[in-house]
Amino acid sequence: MKIFHTADWHIGKLVNGFYMTEDQEFVMEQLYEKIEEEKPDVLIIAGDLYDRSVPPIQAIELLNKALYKIVMELKTPVIALAGNHDSNERIDFGSELLRKSGLYIRGTLKRNIEKITLNDEYGSVNFYPIPYIDPPIARDLYGDKNIKTHDDAMRVILEHIKEDFNQNERNVAIAHGYVTYINSENEAAMDLEESESEKPLSIGGTAVINAAYFEDFNYTALGHLHGPQKVGSDKIRYAGSLLKYSFSETRQKKGITIINLDGEGKVHIDFYKFNPKRDFRVIKGELKELIDYGSCSPENNEDYIKVILTDKGELLDPMAKLRSVYPNVMELSREERIRAVSHTKTDASNIKEKSKLDLFKDFYEDIMGEKSSEEEIEFMKKIIEKAERGGKEE
Repeated sequence: MKIFHTADWHIGKLVNGFYMTEDQEFVMEQLYEKIEEEKPDVLIIAGDLYDRSVPPIQAIELLNKALYKIVMELKTPVIALAGNHDSNERIDFGSELLRKSGLYIRGTLKRNIEKITLNDEYGSVNFYPIPYIDPPIARDLYGDKNIKTHDDAMRVILEHIKEDFNQNERNVAIAHGYVTYINSENEAAMDLEESESEKPLSIGGTAVINAAYFEDFNYTALGHLHGPQKVGSDKIRYAGSLLKYSFSETRQKKGITIINLDGEGKVHIDFYKFNPKRDFRVIKGELKELIDYGSCSPENNEDYIKVILTDKGELLDPMAKLRSVYPNVMELSREERIRAVSHTKTDASNIKEKSKLDLFKDFYEDIMGEKSSEEEIEFMKKIIEKAERGGKEE
């Protein structure tokens, strides 16, 4: 069975004042083309369909258009579930009617999760969609006072699933959360790549879910982390987000994780990369240098840009000048010049032992992060000499 695994669409996302809707629609066209080309048996969306629990109308229209295109026109079943950004109840609306068309949406977690069974030439594949749920709600749902963390909740959920679990068939879990292996001290045993655009699931370490719970499944399709990556082995994977949504993701590839699940339940993984309408880039340099480069650059000046300026001194309206060449500058900052006090050379303990010129050179290096030039040293010598004469000219 061929499975297209996606997650974290975040339709309606607003990044630094820029709506991503047009960019999302652009890569969705590539998704449609890939579905038409490869004809997968199912498309998974592992949570965070929308970016907000109450999405704007444009976001609702875009998701509706996408799901209609995939399910009704391309005849590809879709299994989608609510993530931590979604409203569980809103995602659930009309789900019973939609399933007859091949659109399986799970918004609210039910005590007994109903599996979705699809068939291929080798037999049945059972999909278990687990919508995101906060621990207090899971505690009430299962009547279990011991559920205090996301890990507790997932353990109980999977225990219930495995009561109706046929290991002679192929089984796929779909979930949204921070899943990794946990050591004996109940801490994450491996580092996963995180991004600034991910909304924290909880305060502290209670968001971590033990990946060991999923080892009985042939594949676990995860959402929440925006970088595509595996958790231990290829059997447990994050698809990553539809697009880059922060500058911490500039090196990440975005696209579709393609799973071929053979008759024995073994997975074979491939990845199809999207080409965005506008990429996220970081550029660094002096203002004039960046403007001159942008005027003749082979790169897309329409990209979303973070600019780090290295100029000394004050600049007059640098954002306006940059946007005349790079219209989608999102962030502008100046390179850090001030060093930590612990690393300064102007230490009070030896200040009396140094000459005025040496003190100036140390101070300049502390503030500017570089040594003073010969011209600056000569200029300071003249000022010191004049000061020592009481301000009198020679």
